[in-house]
Amino acid sequence: MSRNTVEQVKEKLSIVDVVGTYVELIRAGKNYKAKSPFTNEKTPSFYVSPDRGMYYCFSSQKGGDMFTFIQEMEGVDFKGALKILAEQAQVTLVQEDPKQRDDREMQYALLEEATQYFFKNREDAPVIQAYIESRGVHKQTVHAWRIGYAKDEWRALKHYMLSKGFTEEHMYKAGLIKHADGGKESYDVFRDRVMFPIMDPSGRVVAFSGRAMKKEDGIPKYVNSPETELFQKSEILYGYDKAKQGIRHYDFSLIVEGQFDVVLTHQVGYTNAVAVSGTAFTKHHMMLLSRFSPNVVLALDADRAGISAVKRSAVPLLQHGMNVKVAHMPDGQDPADVVRNDAQALKQIVGKSVHVIEFLLSLLKENAKDTRAYKLQVREEIIPLLVAIDNRIDREHFEGVVAQAIESTKEGVHYEVERMGESKHTQEKTSHIEVSEQKDVRHSKRHGLETHIRALLQVLEVMYPLMYVKATTILKEIISEEEYVAVFGVGCVVEPGEVFRVEHHIEAIREKQIAEELGDILTTYAHTIAREQLGVLRVELQRVEHNLAEGEVMTLLTKAKEAEQLFQKKFIIELLQK
Repeated sequence: MSRNTVEQVKEKLSIVDVVGTYVELIRAGKNYKAKSPFTNEKTPSFYVSPDRGMYYCFSSQKGGDMFTFIQEMEGVDFKGALKILAEQAQVTLVQEDPKQRDDREMQYALLEEATQYFFKNREDAPVIQAYIESRGVHKQTVHAWRIGYAKDEWRALKHYMLSKGFTEEHMYKAGLIKHADGGKESYDVFRDRVMFPIMDPSGRVVAFSGRAMKKEDGIPKYVNSPETELFQKSEILYGYDKAKQGIRHYDFSLIVEGQFDVVLTHQVGYTNAVAVSGTAFTKHHMMLLSRFSPNVVLALDADRAGISAVKRSAVPLLQHGMNVKVAHMPDGQDPADVVRNDAQALKQIVGKSVHVIEFLLSLLKENAKDTRAYKLQVREEIIPLLVAIDNRIDREHFEGVVAQAIESTKEGVHYEVERMGESKHTQEKTSHIEVSEQKDVRHSKRHGLETHIRALLQVLEVMYPLMYVKATTILKEIISEEEYVAVFGVGCVVEPGEVFRVEHHIEAIREKQIAEELGDILTTYAHTIAREQLGVLRVELQRVEHNLAEGEVMTLLTKAKEAEQLFQKKFIIELLQK
């Protein structure tokens, strides 16, 4: 998309209007504030600056412009955010010539064409229509989810796409065809399957999931597209593009297992349902869900595989700080079965959902051979869940629940939790230290000062222009003008959070105090630069002294004297007073 299109959107939309559709903004001087849309805070720490077109959330340390805000809230990339905002601004996005599309755009176009092809196939196949209707899916739902059908032919899709101008290479990259073992001939990945398009968060087709029409040995019930540039299983949740607002509205995500489960739960009003696509829950999945609510209800199949999925999903969800409940499905049924038999029954089941620890405690007790076996299973399967709970109060609560269930003491359960968590804690601590050390290297004192000074300059330029000019003059004395342009010039990244912090502070103090603090900051920066210079000079002096290069020694001593001048606060004050 052209830069001109982005500028048109910015001209027609205010960041206050954009953010205001998601959170309630309250005027705070020149800015606006609100409770964070990213965390569950009670005191507003989310600020929006209409003058700069920026926002910053102090509780989550996230900030940016209207495009990054939409990316965060809607779970889309930049192009997805541009599409959403362009529609709001009534700005037409100029479509590129198909021949000039990049590879990703070509894949999007190909997958959209394939979706329309599968959809038409279903309309032309009464048997497939009847099967989908027998699963309880209404015509309106079929259209909303764009459910289609892949013909029972080896190369039907391939030949159709070739007729539309796409190449085999395009189809292969998009995961629609594959090559025969040891041969050059290619064939369709999906054959004789009900086709469910898988969308990215912005609603673009990135892959497919196909449900087999025949029950034959060796034929899997479901086949998903292979991973491609557009489709990473660890990053996609089926139905998420349609469930985002539902999750926010109901304040929980309903996690089901298959495509029919998602479609039918949405059909009866649970528009917050999603499913993973052939993988376990990942951090990215949890990040997508937690944007809208920290609460999750697992409504998985009531068979052994479903219970295993509950256990696998619980630990990472709890570690991510999610509140995890389980809806106990009737034996042998999944959400789609429940909805098909009684649309109201699912609401009753979900309404009775219980915390995952309470659910598993009850399940283990039902299936345990004796009391001792039950206690041992609780230690092996429930204690790890307690370890995963980061909230201390919540953990202590469930330690009490577990103690009561196994007729033990709360202290005994707590001891097991501590012991099991000790190794994990040690590993995390070591990892944290390593990360901190790396962070310290990346974010040195100089880097931190420069980040602060960039924000300070931006605020001073608007509020105290004369002081801004003096500050830039001093900085060019401390470092070269060329380096000033590289570190503080136009185009350098300014962190929104730091700008808001500086602005709030400056608004609260007198001009004289601002000048004093500016002198302190610039002096500290000068000292930091001087120490770096002196360190380099010491190494050079040792080198030339060893070689008895007297002329070089005198030159370096002069440079050292100049560097030491930067330690004098008087030097900075004099420049400020000019």
